[in-house]
Amino acid sequence: MIKVLPSIDISEGKAVKRIRGVKGTGLILGDPVKIAYNIYEEGYDSIHVIDLDSAEGVGSNEEYIKDICKIGFKWIQVGGGIRSLDRAKKLISLGVSAIILSTLPFINFKEFKHILDEIGENKVLVSIDYDNDRKILIKGWKERSINAEQAIETINSLNVLGIILTYITNEGTAKGVDHKVKTLVDKIKGIREYAGGVSSLSDIQFLGSIGFNYVIVGMAFYLNKLREGRLGEDI
Repeated sequence: MIKVLPSIDISEGKAVKRIRGVKGTGLILGDPVKIAYNIYEEGYDSIHVIDLDSAEGVGSNEEYIKDICKIGFKWIQVGGGIRSLDRAKKLISLGVSAIILSTLPFINFKEFKHILDEIGENKVLVSIDYDNDRKILIKGWKERSINAEQAIETINSLNVLGIILTYITNEGTAKGVDHKVKTLVDKIKGIREYAGGVSSLSDIQFLGSIGFNYVIVGMAFYLNKLREGRLGEDI
């Protein structure tokens, strides 16, 4: 079984859905709290939120995340620019279920481990954002780093809640998922999540069949290619 997590990316106080993370592309959706409430009303009890401004170091959308946490979701995972223990603690204090780290584990392992020790490994997910060459991208996807297999091995050495594999090549495009991802998902210890290019129910079923527990949906969800009430349940 695999569960669907709708995503809300926030920039300058608005929910957006970018293509491969590039500012000015994709969709401007509007009030992120209202959109989150509508998602909740449609039957989804879990949500994935990214603060794009914080990720890029140009601001924060914490006030909107705080309001989203009041809606009633059973599970809220939040990422974007979490580079310190103070920021991690603040998000958890707002009611966030788990934080998502993507750059910190690979540029400042000491601080990453400090966060794990202080807030608990069961409240931390690591997003491994990789491209067609299986290289991971960090610092707002501006720099390439180690390969995805090495990254998974590094994170597996700790007892984090799980790993999100984000296929950047198709992120925000709704052009389909990475069908070669099975060789990566098999290596993950803990919860297994996927994001990037999800465009159809068959994509979701495929990801479930190879071992993913959760799938994050964005562009296709907002274009109504994937927005049936039954998606709020396990598939």
